[in-house]
Amino acid sequence: MDAISAITQRTSVRRFRPDAVPRDIIERLLECAVRAPNHKLTEPWRFSVLTGSARDRFAEIRARHRLKRYDDPAGPEAQAAADKIRRESRATPAYVVVMAAINADEITREEDYAATMMAIANLMIAAESLGLGTYLKTGGVMQDPSLLELAGVPDKFRVVGIVSLGYPAQQEPPRRRKPAAELTRWLG
Repeated sequence: MDAISAITQRTSVRRFRPDAVPRDIIERLLECAVRAPNHKLTEPWRFSVLTGSARDRFAEIRARHRLKRYDDPAGPEAQAAADKIRRESRATPAYVVVMAAINADEITREEDYAATMMAIANLMIAAESLGLGTYLKTGGVMQDPSLLELAGVPDKFRVVGIVSLGYPAQQEPPRRRKPAAELTRWLG
Protein backbone atom coordinates (compact mmCIF):
# COMPACT_ATOMS: atom_id res chain seq x y z
CA MET A 1 0.00 0.00 0.00
CA ASP A 2 1.34 3.45 -0.87
CA ALA A 3 1.80 6.17 1.77
CA ILE A 4 -1.16 8.30 0.70
CA SER A 5 -3.53 5.34 0.84
CA ALA A 6 -2.18 4.36 4.26
CA ILE A 7 -2.74 7.91 5.54
CA THR A 8 -6.26 8.24 4.16
CA GLN A 9 -7.36 4.72 5.21
CA ARG A 10 -5.80 4.71 8.70
CA THR A 11 -8.21 4.68 11.61
CA SER A 12 -7.79 3.98 15.30
CA VAL A 13 -8.19 0.28 16.06
CA ARG A 14 -9.35 -0.81 19.50
CA ARG A 15 -9.86 -4.56 18.96
CA PHE A 16 -7.21 -6.88 17.65
CA ARG A 17 -6.92 -10.50 16.62
CA PRO A 18 -4.88 -12.55 19.10
CA ASP A 19 -2.06 -13.13 16.57
CA ALA A 20 1.32 -11.88 17.77
CA VAL A 21 3.04 -9.24 15.69
CA PRO A 22 6.41 -10.68 14.65
CA ARG A 23 9.43 -8.95 16.14
CA ASP A 24 10.94 -8.27 12.71
CA ILE A 25 7.77 -6.40 11.69
CA ILE A 26 7.90 -4.27 14.84
CA GLU A 27 11.59 -3.58 14.18
CA ARG A 28 10.68 -2.49 10.64
CA LEU A 29 8.05 -0.09 12.03
CA LEU A 30 10.58 1.35 14.47
CA GLU A 31 13.02 1.90 11.59
CA CYS A 32 10.27 3.91 9.89
CA ALA A 33 9.68 5.86 13.10
CA VAL A 34 13.28 7.00 13.40
CA ARG A 35 13.17 8.43 9.86
CA ALA A 36 11.05 11.32 11.16
CA PRO A 37 12.48 14.81 10.75
CA ASN A 38 14.20 16.12 13.87
CA HIS A 39 15.89 19.48 14.27
CA LYS A 40 19.69 19.24 14.33
CA LEU A 41 19.37 15.44 14.27
CA THR A 42 18.78 15.28 18.02
CA GLU A 43 17.06 11.88 17.58
CA PRO A 44 15.12 12.55 20.79
CA TRP A 45 13.05 9.36 20.79
CA ARG A 46 13.36 6.09 22.65
CA PHE A 47 11.03 3.07 22.47
CA SER A 48 10.02 0.19 24.70
CA VAL A 49 7.99 -2.66 23.21
CA LEU A 50 5.64 -4.43 25.61
CA THR A 51 4.48 -7.95 24.74
CA GLY A 52 3.64 -11.07 26.75
CA SER A 53 4.15 -10.63 30.49
CA ALA A 54 5.21 -6.98 30.09
CA ARG A 55 1.93 -6.31 28.28
CA ASP A 56 0.07 -8.05 31.12
CA ARG A 57 1.84 -5.87 33.70
CA PHE A 58 0.83 -2.83 31.65
CA ALA A 59 -2.77 -4.10 31.75
CA GLU A 60 -2.60 -4.07 35.56
CA ILE A 61 -1.12 -0.56 35.57
CA ARG A 62 -3.93 0.68 33.34
CA ALA A 63 -6.56 -1.03 35.50
CA ARG A 64 -5.16 0.59 38.69
CA HIS A 65 -5.01 3.93 36.91
CA ARG A 66 -8.66 3.61 35.84
CA LEU A 67 -9.72 3.04 39.47
CA LYS A 68 -8.48 6.57 40.30
CA ARG A 69 -11.48 7.98 38.42
CA TYR A 70 -13.91 6.61 41.00
CA ASP A 71 -14.85 7.91 44.44
CA ASP A 72 -15.18 4.29 45.57
CA PRO A 73 -12.44 2.28 43.82
CA ALA A 74 -13.64 -0.90 45.56
CA GLY A 75 -17.22 -0.46 44.32
CA PRO A 76 -18.74 -2.71 41.67
CA GLU A 77 -18.83 -0.02 38.97
CA ALA A 78 -15.15 0.80 39.44
CA GLN A 79 -14.14 -2.85 39.55
CA ALA A 80 -16.12 -3.58 36.36
CA ALA A 81 -14.36 -0.68 34.60
CA ALA A 82 -10.94 -1.90 35.76
CA ASP A 83 -11.73 -5.45 34.63
CA LYS A 84 -12.75 -4.16 31.20
CA ILE A 85 -9.50 -2.20 30.81
CA ARG A 86 -7.52 -5.24 31.97
CA ARG A 87 -9.21 -7.53 29.40
CA GLU A 88 -8.86 -5.05 26.55
CA SER A 89 -5.21 -4.42 27.38
CA ARG A 90 -4.36 -8.11 27.49
CA ALA A 91 -6.13 -8.61 24.16
CA THR A 92 -3.74 -6.16 22.49
CA PRO A 93 -0.74 -8.07 21.08
CA ALA A 94 1.85 -5.32 21.57
CA TYR A 95 2.35 -1.81 22.87
CA VAL A 96 5.07 0.59 21.84
CA VAL A 97 5.87 3.08 24.58
CA VAL A 98 7.33 6.14 22.87
CA MET A 99 9.52 8.53 24.85
CA ALA A 100 11.08 11.90 24.11
CA ALA A 101 14.08 13.61 25.62
CA ILE A 102 13.37 16.48 28.01
CA ASN A 103 15.87 19.14 27.01
CA ALA A 104 16.58 22.03 29.41
CA ASP A 105 16.12 24.46 26.52
CA GLU A 106 12.39 25.12 25.99
CA ILE A 107 12.59 25.51 22.21
CA THR A 108 14.63 22.33 21.76
CA ARG A 109 12.26 20.51 24.12
CA GLU A 110 9.26 21.48 21.98
CA GLU A 111 11.07 20.60 18.75
CA ASP A 112 11.99 17.20 20.21
CA TYR A 113 8.40 16.58 21.32
CA ALA A 114 7.12 17.45 17.83
CA ALA A 115 9.73 15.22 16.21
CA THR A 116 8.75 12.34 18.48
CA MET A 117 5.08 12.75 17.56
CA MET A 118 6.13 12.65 13.89
CA ALA A 119 7.99 9.42 14.65
CA ILE A 120 4.74 8.03 16.08
CA ALA A 121 2.90 9.10 12.93
CA ASN A 122 5.51 7.36 10.77
CA LEU A 123 5.13 4.18 12.83
CA MET A 124 1.33 4.27 12.59
CA ILE A 125 1.27 4.92 8.83
CA ALA A 126 3.85 2.18 8.22
CA ALA A 127 1.75 -0.20 10.34
CA GLU A 128 -1.34 0.61 8.27
CA SER A 129 0.59 -0.05 5.06
CA LEU A 130 1.44 -3.55 6.37
CA GLY A 131 -2.14 -4.40 7.38
CA LEU A 132 -1.66 -3.67 11.08
CA GLY A 133 -3.90 -1.54 13.25
CA THR A 134 -2.83 1.05 15.79
CA TYR A 135 -4.30 3.19 18.52
CA LEU A 136 -2.45 6.10 20.15
CA LYS A 137 -2.99 6.41 23.89
CA THR A 138 -2.03 9.50 25.85
CA GLY A 139 -3.11 10.84 29.22
CA GLY A 140 -2.26 10.45 32.88
CA VAL A 141 -1.14 6.82 32.72
CA MET A 142 1.95 8.05 30.84
CA GLN A 143 3.23 9.57 34.10
CA ASP A 144 2.43 6.56 36.29
CA PRO A 145 5.63 5.58 38.13
CA SER A 146 4.84 1.89 37.56
CA LEU A 147 4.72 2.44 33.80
CA LEU A 148 7.93 4.48 33.87
CA GLU A 149 9.63 1.61 35.69
CA LEU A 150 8.15 -1.09 33.45
CA ALA A 151 9.16 0.72 30.25
CA GLY A 152 12.59 1.64 31.62
CA VAL A 153 12.09 5.33 30.91
CA PRO A 154 15.54 6.96 31.27
CA ASP A 155 16.17 10.08 33.33
CA LYS A 156 15.38 13.26 31.42
CA PHE A 157 12.86 11.47 29.18
CA ARG A 158 9.07 11.47 29.21
CA VAL A 159 6.46 9.22 27.68
CA VAL A 160 4.63 11.06 24.89
CA GLY A 161 2.44 8.24 23.65
CA ILE A 162 1.67 4.56 23.86
CA VAL A 163 0.80 2.87 20.58
CA SER A 164 -1.40 -0.24 20.65
CA LEU A 165 -0.36 -2.54 17.82
CA GLY A 166 -1.87 -5.64 16.27
CA TYR A 167 -3.88 -7.12 13.44
CA PRO A 168 -7.36 -5.55 13.40
CA ALA A 169 -10.23 -7.80 14.47
CA GLN A 170 -12.45 -5.84 12.10
CA GLN A 171 -11.91 -3.11 9.54
CA GLU A 172 -13.75 0.12 10.14
CA PRO A 173 -13.98 2.92 7.63
CA PRO A 174 -12.04 6.07 8.52
CA ARG A 175 -14.07 8.63 10.44
CA ARG A 176 -15.16 11.68 8.54
CA ARG A 177 -12.85 14.68 8.77
CA LYS A 178 -13.44 18.22 7.66
CA PRO A 179 -12.03 18.79 4.18
CA ALA A 180 -8.65 20.53 4.26
CA ALA A 181 -10.16 23.31 2.12
CA GLU A 182 -12.39 24.31 5.07
CA LEU A 183 -9.33 24.63 7.32
CA THR A 184 -6.92 26.29 4.92
CA ARG A 185 -6.27 29.91 4.09
CA TRP A 186 -4.23 30.58 0.94
CA LEU A 187 -2.10 33.69 0.91
CA GLY A 188 -0.22 35.04 -2.03
